[in-house]
Amino acid sequence: MFIKSLIIILFIGNLVALIVALVALMKDQGKEGGTRTAKFLLVRVSLALALLAVTAIGFYTGQLGISAPWYQGPS
Repeated sequence: MFIKSLIIILFIGNLVALIVALVALMKDQGKEGGTRTAKFLLVRVSLALALLAVTAIGFYTGQLGISAPWYQGPS
């Protein structure tokens, strides 16, 4: 359950970082030396990499799996 909660938190954090970067882009439009957008996008990429790593660890340890009704499993 911890892995699933962590995945949800990282996904929401990723969306929040993307929205904050958009707001920073709109506010800093036309200003010299505006690097806030790049910093927030770096945070977003870092969160996306963490999300990918946590998902991979979850599949590797067996805490996450495929539960789609059409999936028959390995043949």
